[in-house]
Amino acid sequence: MADILLVDFGTSRVKCVLWSPESQAVLDEAQVASPAPRFGPAGEVEISAEAYWCALETTAGKLANRHPLVKALWLCSELHGVIAATPAGEPITPYIGWRDARASAKNALGVSTFDRLNDRNETFFALSGMRLRPGLPILSLAFLSAHNHLPQAFRLFTLPDWLLWRGGERDPAVHASVAAGTGLYDINRRQWSQQLYELAGLADRCIVTSRIVAAGELAGRIHLGERELQVFGCFGDLQSAVAGAGFPERAKLVVNLGTGSQVLRSADNVPSGIERRPAAGGGEIAAITHIPSGRAINGFAQLLDGSARLGGGAAFFWQKFAELSTADVLGARLVVDLNVFDAAWQYQHGGSIRGIHEGSFSPMDLMAAIAKSWLAQYALAMDRLDPAREDDVFLVSGGLSRRAAFIAPVIAALSGRQARLARIVTGEETLDGLLSMSRVHARKD
Repeated sequence: MADILLVDFGTSRVKCVLWSPESQAVLDEAQVASPAPRFGPAGEVEISAEAYWCALETTAGKLANRHPLVKALWLCSELHGVIAATPAGEPITPYIGWRDARASAKNALGVSTFDRLNDRNETFFALSGMRLRPGLPILSLAFLSAHNHLPQAFRLFTLPDWLLWRGGERDPAVHASVAAGTGLYDINRRQWSQQLYELAGLADRCIVTSRIVAAGELAGRIHLGERELQVFGCFGDLQSAVAGAGFPERAKLVVNLGTGSQVLRSADNVPSGIERRPAAGGGEIAAITHIPSGRAINGFAQLLDGSARLGGGAAFFWQKFAELSTADVLGARLVVDLNVFDAAWQYQHGGSIRGIHEGSFSPMDLMAAIAKSWLAQYALAMDRLDPAREDDVFLVSGGLSRRAAFIAPVIAALSGRQARLARIVTGEETLDGLLSMSRVHARKD
């Protein structure tokens, strides 16, 4: 079998490895920092589309030139990003990322684009499988349309199909997981949705979209470096990461911990009101997403580290956080609300700290409480996804899952379920997922 390239476009970095099926090992790798976003005064979060192509050239292009026998590339990317382009493919907008908040800006009447669409949230949920929340591309496009920043006819790109187009493919495709992440994909009919276009105020526009492909189907061919490569995958990074963790083969429940976090379950019957996502290998996943995790914890870390620096000391949070024991965390008495951003799972009025009593509010007390409140969310989410407790085992995956030894044991103790820490082969669970899907495809061939 020929060697393959595996590429993950993450929020903080772009990483590519060369995998050898013969030696079952990574033979080479390259990575760069992800392109830096521009933050605008109205909540805009935009990134140069061309900068992403340069990142692909610097990583996968570099390895392709170094290893001329490689013919295939498997790709995944962050979800909830969009580029609007002319029908001929020339970008009109930069890449608008998942942190973009322009749709939450109020107009002179005190109404935002989000408010206007949220009035039809139940329709959106029934069609897309998701709850409407800030940062979804459907909101960004609705805002652009309402402010006359979109032409009558335009092409809709996500990051994977933009990279294919930029590389010379004129009929690019994406996986359903990425299409669904835009909020413009009907998860029931498994196609782009005219009804969702109408909900966003785009029904009178001519929108060109990319094909939808299943795992293992060719998404396109691109010219990269001095090579032409076949491209597969084009998954969302979430779907790729949990596939890499062994979901659903090793366990039907998975807790994925990163900057944000999710709890997912593979099940035929999804409880009422629970969101759904397309899985990398086909079918659907029951999902609770936007659970506050690393991004929210950092908000509290900045308070403690900032206080230390003001007193002439050094930052300490993450080092001391990792030193907490399972007993420290389970014994915490303070209660911390980590819902510090408005797209968070249980956001109401922002974060808080409750139960402060004299003599029990030291930095270590607070860090233990942050850890317990953080991990208690996943026990609650698993019970909502699996109220009958049919699944006693869950996987723990994601970049934060190995940040401290107490993490998996505490979730296990709080949930009454058995934890299994995901194994990593390539160095990244997202890349492991691409590798897993490529192996399935190779067996089918």
